[in-house]
Amino acid sequence: MTTDETNIEGSRRHVTEQKARVRIAAASVVGSVLEWYDFFLFGASAALVFNRVFFTGQSTYVSTLASFATFAVGFAARPVGGLVLAHFGDRIGRKPILMATLLLMGVGTLAIGLLPTYDSIGVWAPILLVFFRILQGLGVGAELGGAYVWTTEAATPTNRGFYAALPGGGEFIGVVLASGAMALVASMPEADFFSYGWRIPYLASVLVVIVGFVLRYTTAESAVFEAAVADGKKRSAPLAEVLRNHKRTVALMIGAGCATAVASYSIQGYLPAYTTQQLGMPANTSVIAISIASAVSVLGVPFCGWLSDHVGRRPLMMAGGCAIAVFTVPFWLLIGTKSLPLIILAVTLGFAVMLNSMIFGPAGSFYSEQLPTEVRFSGLVLSRETTSVVFSGTAPFVATLLVHAGGGTPWLLAGYMALSGIITAVCTFFLRETAPRALRRAALRSGDSDGSVPIDVEYAQVR
Repeated sequence: MTTDETNIEGSRRHVTEQKARVRIAAASVVGSVLEWYDFFLFGASAALVFNRVFFTGQSTYVSTLASFATFAVGFAARPVGGLVLAHFGDRIGRKPILMATLLLMGVGTLAIGLLPTYDSIGVWAPILLVFFRILQGLGVGAELGGAYVWTTEAATPTNRGFYAALPGGGEFIGVVLASGAMALVASMPEADFFSYGWRIPYLASVLVVIVGFVLRYTTAESAVFEAAVADGKKRSAPLAEVLRNHKRTVALMIGAGCATAVASYSIQGYLPAYTTQQLGMPANTSVIAISIASAVSVLGVPFCGWLSDHVGRRPLMMAGGCAIAVFTVPFWLLIGTKSLPLIILAVTLGFAVMLNSMIFGPAGSFYSEQLPTEVRFSGLVLSRETTSVVFSGTAPFVATLLVHAGGGTPWLLAGYMALSGIITAVCTFFLRETAPRALRRAALRSGDSDGSVPIDVEYAQVR
C-alpha cells in the first residue's frame, strides 16, 4: 500500500470512528433526557400534586412527607436495579443494558400518567404509585452510569471530559422539557390541573422512549469493551472485584458526589414545596427558576466537561464544592426575597453553575477514568447509586424535616447543603487526577517528563 493510500485509509478510519463517537453520544443523551424528564416530573408532582391526589385525608405536612417518601422509594430501588444491570453491562455489553434501562424508565413513567387517584381506587392508588416509582428507579439506577461509560470509552483521551459530559447536559434538556411542561399545565385552572392536566407530561414521555430505543438499537457496542473481552479481561463477578480491589476509590467517589446529591435535590426536589408552603408563592415560581437554570446547565455541563480536558477534573470539582458551601446562606436569603428575578439568580448560580456545571460536568469522565474497563460499569454505578440512595432520595424529605425543625426557616437546611459541598471538595482532592493534559503539565513542572509522551498511561487511556 502506498503512502497516499495509507493516508486515505487512515482518514476514512478517523471519520468512521468520529461518526461512531457522535452516534454513541447521541444515543446516550436521549436516555439521559428521559431519565431526568421522568425524575423531575415526579419530584415536582410530589411537591405539587401527589399529596392531593394520592395521599388525601391528612394534614398538608403529613401528606407532603408521604409524597416525598414515595420520591425516596425510587432512589431506594436505584442501587438494586443499577447493580444488577451494571453486572450484566460488564458481562455482556453496554448497549443491551442501556436499551433495557430506557424501557424500564419509559414504562414506569407512562403508567404513572395513567394511574387512577385515591378517590377512584382507594389505597391501591398509592400502592401502585410506589410500584411504578420502583420500576422507574430500577431503570434509572444504571442509566447515567452506563451513559458515562459508553461515551467515555468512545472518546479519545484528550476529549473524554467533553464527550462524557454530554449525557449530563442531556439530563438538563430533560429537566427543561419536564419543567416547561409542568409549568404549562400548572397554569391551567386548578380543577383541570388536578383532574387531568398533571398527567399530560407523563403521557408525552412515550415519544422520547421510542426515539431513544431506535437510536440505541442501531448504535454499535463500545469498541473498548469488545477489546477487553477479546483480551480475556471479562470478569465473572465484577462487583466483587470492585469491592475487593477498589474500595477506597469507590468510597471517595461516593463522597465526591455528595453536593450534587444533597444540594441539588434540595433545590429541584424541595424548593417547589418551600416556595408554595412557606413563602405562599404561586406553584410555578420555582419551576420557572429551575427551568431557566436547567437551560443554562444544558450548555454549562458540556462546557465544563470540555474545560476539564484542559485544566483538569479535580480543580473544577473542588472549586464547585467550595463555592456551594459558601453560597448556601446567600442562596436562601435570595429565595426569601420572594422576588422572581432574584430567585432565578439564586437557582442559576447555585444549581446551574456551581453544582451542575462545575461538579457534575467533569464527573462523568472523572469517575469512569478511575476504574478499569472490566469493572467500570459496576464500580461507577455502585458509587453513584450509593450516593443517590443515601443523599439524593432523602434530600427533599430531610429538607422538609430541617425546615420544620427550624420553625419554617431554611438555615438548618443551608448548613446541611454547605456540609455536602465541603465533603465533595475534600473527597475529590483525594481522588487521582485523570485528564491527560493536566497530568502532562504536572509532570513537566516536576521535571518528570519532557512532554514528548503521554503521562501516566494507565489513567491517560481508557482501556
